[in-house]
Amino acid sequence: MIKLIRSEVLKIRSTQVWFWMLVLSAAFTALGTVGNTYNAVQDYQQGSPVDYYSVFTQSEGAAVALLVLGLLGLTTEFRHKTITPTLLATPNRWQLLAGKAASYAVFAIVYAVFCVALNFAIAIIWLSAEKVPLDYGHGVPGGVGKTFLSLVLTGMFGLGLGALLRNQAAAMVFGIVYFFVLDGLLSFVPWVRKGYPWTPGGAARAFTSNGSVSGLPDDVHLLAPVAGGLLFLAWSLGLLLIGGRISLSRDIS
Repeated sequence: MIKLIRSEVLKIRSTQVWFWMLVLSAAFTALGTVGNTYNAVQDYQQGSPVDYYSVFTQSEGAAVALLVLGLLGLTTEFRHKTITPTLLATPNRWQLLAGKAASYAVFAIVYAVFCVALNFAIAIIWLSAEKVPLDYGHGVPGGVGKTFLSLVLTGMFGLGLGALLRNQAAAMVFGIVYFFVLDGLLSFVPWVRKGYPWTPGGAARAFTSNGSVSGLPDDVHLLAPVAGGLLFLAWSLGLLLIGGRISLSRDIS
């Protein structure tokens, strides 16, 4: 298994996609940190409570990059017809899927560490310059940990979706449009929004929250963070298993 994970990590590193996705992660993390730190400074100067949780949990900006990397995990193999030699090297198809999942978990950890460091660096420097007291309570440690886990699960979700759809273009369009367009719309559509907390996006949003989320209709109530995390785990593993069963059980060649 170790050799398989090394092989899969080497595949990811053999192209520049991982680097540009890391750059994209850094950009989203920086933008989120700047916006929330600015609001925190304004709140402090006006005598309002500072939302430290939002300031120090902006590493979730790496989610889009890990979703894309996960989507490319198997769809690239099918698109470029490299899946056949891959399976010749690793005939056990479930072992191959487990190796890919583990390799994307490794990248998720690397991305998360990088983005957490960037998030904290920007926030601490800015808050210190504005004489705003630094407070790492308010659920911040737990929020950082949940963000780590959410990024790993997002990579797994992308890998499972790619395995299910197989077509790279379709998987990319559906995955990105769902998480960054449809997910927000579903929470406002009548007759649909009450089921929003049970969707992958609603579960992930609940998990990374601090127990409350603003900007949702009054009749939409997300699950508790732990329940949301377990549901997102179920979605990610379920999609990975179903996608692996459908794609890898077929005649590849």
